[in-house]
Amino acid sequence: MGMEIVSVADLKLGMFVVEPDCPWTDLPFALQGFVISSPKQVDIFQSKCRFVHVDYSRSLNEHYRENKRERDAPLRAAPFARVATEDAAGRPQGRSAFTLRTVDEGLRTRRQRFLGFLQQQDGSEYARELSSELDFIEPRFDDFQHTLHNTFKHVEAEQNVDLRQVREGLHDMAGSLKRNPDALVWLLRLRQIDEYSFDHALDVAVYLLMLGSHIGWRGQRLIELGLAGLLQDVGKSQLPQELLTKAGQLSTDEQALVRSHVASSLEILFAHAHLSSEVLVIVSRHHERWDGSGYPRGLSGNQIGLGSEMAGLVDSFCAMLKHKPYRNALGHQGALENIYNQRNRQFNPALLEQFVQCVGLYPIGTLVELDSGEIGVVIQQNRVQRSRPRVLLLLDRQKEAIPGYKVLDLRDKSSQKLHVAQTLPPDAYGLSGDDFYLR
Repeated sequence: MGMEIVSVADLKLGMFVVEPDCPWTDLPFALQGFVISSPKQVDIFQSKCRFVHVDYSRSLNEHYRENKRERDAPLRAAPFARVATEDAAGRPQGRSAFTLRTVDEGLRTRRQRFLGFLQQQDGSEYARELSSELDFIEPRFDDFQHTLHNTFKHVEAEQNVDLRQVREGLHDMAGSLKRNPDALVWLLRLRQIDEYSFDHALDVAVYLLMLGSHIGWRGQRLIELGLAGLLQDVGKSQLPQELLTKAGQLSTDEQALVRSHVASSLEILFAHAHLSSEVLVIVSRHHERWDGSGYPRGLSGNQIGLGSEMAGLVDSFCAMLKHKPYRNALGHQGALENIYNQRNRQFNPALLEQFVQCVGLYPIGTLVELDSGEIGVVIQQNRVQRSRPRVLLLLDRQKEAIPGYKVLDLRDKSSQKLHVAQTLPPDAYGLSGDDFYLR
């Protein structure tokens, strides 16, 4: 077993503390059970306790020990540690392409400050509802990311997986989207994971849940759609990394190899996951296109199926929001324009219209540049005047950081002369998700 009682004198960074010998209420920690990430946390344990229970199967780096009894078992509900080990060059160890990073105390503080800011927004009922939903869904979203990361590790290692916890997470996400879709979209912009494949899978799943709900899908059908979005590209883990990151044009042979990931995904999922035929059909067809130009079978129109059409559309849209070796990321508006230009060709025009209505012109979390030259992030859509959202300013006209929370509501008379000039990728001008919470 990986659990041991350890003297607080022997505590080290990277150990996962499960339980102290004193009540958690005597300690100033928000979490009960976590990886030690700072000397200050060690000092607190040493000042309050004599011993703690350490789980080495959830500890990091040199403190990690495999739990032999569970080594060959399917994935269970055990939480995943929030930091991945790295080699001397800073690359993640092992086969997996996915990593997680620690959510530091400073970020938690900024999150809480931002929630307080939302609650005080001019008595806005919208702000209060968003704040309430963020407070509820954020820890569940973090848990879902950890579960999904662990699931991918098992799939890539060709081990059997139990997807019950993933489905439960998808139920949480679907419920949140129904109550207040802006909360989850905001968290997508601000998550702590920074790996293209993992980010993309999560984006696709959430946007598929959003689109499916928008057109009336409910219950198990909707959850299976989200599950397909999560898993549809797992076969890419079998491709050479240099092929996936190649900046130049692919040769015919390289293109065929990339396209083989669909068959690889199906092979892995057939062998190691218990999935419905609906999920497998979506995985097999999400690269088919409305005009028959897709792969692997060249299906067209109604041959593809609505779930697969949605998966292909969302997959393409989310890919455009990310940097690729051969092109820079597009802003939200640019990505919408790009796929809209493919209506009647790659994408079903009726479905595309529904998608545009679903995601809106400037969803929450979108980085925008005003025609004044100021840079801000959308904190509220205007459902009536979609081109005039509420914006939290981050940079002034000289692109210098603006301290504190300065909000412009483009619907107000005082802002009537201002307009959104363009949407930007989330890292434009060196900004990041953390900056949206502010320091």
